[in-house]
Formats: sequence, structure tokens, C-alpha cells
Amino acid sequence: MIFALSPEAVQAEKKEQTSDQTPSAPEVTVILTVPRNTPVAIEFVGKTVSSRRVEIRSRVEGFLEKRLYTEGSMVQEGDVLFQMDRKPFEADLRAAKAELAQQQARLDTAEANLKRVKPLAEKNAVSQKDLDDATGTYLTSAAAVEAAKAKVVQAELNLSYTTIRTPVT
Repeated sequence: MIFALSPEAVQAEKKEQTSDQTPSAPEVTVILTVPRNTPVAIEFVGKTVSSRRVEIRSRVEGFLEKRLYTEGSMVQEGDVLFQMDRKPFEADLRAAKAELAQQQARLDTAEANLKRVKPLAEKNAVSQKDLDDATGTYLTSAAAVEAAKAKVVQAELNLSYTTIRTPVT
């Protein structure tokens, strides 16, 4: 048996198949948008390098008593980084001041002695050697006072060096 199909029958068959397979509507999610300011955050990978490299050293020898900064923290010029033990340097300063007082007392004595000897030397009541000795003692005492003053200044400077500060920001 032979069947023959007309082109209209074939077309009707195709339409029937396509109408059964009509796609269903896809599911859609609806979001309500509200305008607002959103901060922009951008992350970068990088490497930092100090703008200035400095070496921190103590100018005097002694024991470190305190570290007054946190590693990695920002510091400003003049901030205290370390504090050394001040006691030996305070003792040196007191000793230098005491030596200055001694030398000043010797100078005062030498000056008084010279003031007594000068008028006597003018009247030839004492020898020239006595006048020279009094003058020499006075000048030596005056120089000793200047040396003692310098020791006081040096001791004060050394005491100030026990506080180690940042040289740069």
C-alpha cells in the first residue's frame, strides 16, 4: 500500500508539532533600585620605601633605659626615641660643678692675695718674686676656672645626649 501526502498535509503536521512546543516565559527577578552615594574603593598592590634613610646612634656610651616609640609608627622631627640611663651623667655634671666651685674659690683667694701683694711690692715691702708668684697663681686660677666651666658645659652636653631624638620626620 502506498500513501501519498500532499504538501498541505505535511505543512499542517509541522504546524501541529511547533504549536505543542511553544516555549514558556522565562522566570525574571525584579529588583527595585534606589539612588544613593556609594564610596569608591580601589585596592592596589605596591611596595613602599623610606624617603630618607638615617642611622640613629648615641653620642655617649651608657645603658639604654627606655624605648619610647612603637616600631613602624610615624615619628616627627624631635620626637624622643630612646632614653639612656641619666644617673652617671648627672653625677658627672655635679662633679664638674663642684670642681668649678673649687676653682672659683682658689681664684678668689689668689685675687685677694694679689691685691694684698701689689701695694706692698710698690713700696718694696715684698720681693718681686712674691709679686710674680701671686700674679702667676692668680692667672693659673683664672685659667682653671675657665677649664672647669668648659667641663660643666661638656657634662651638660653629655647629659643632653642621653635623650635620643629623631633627626628627621
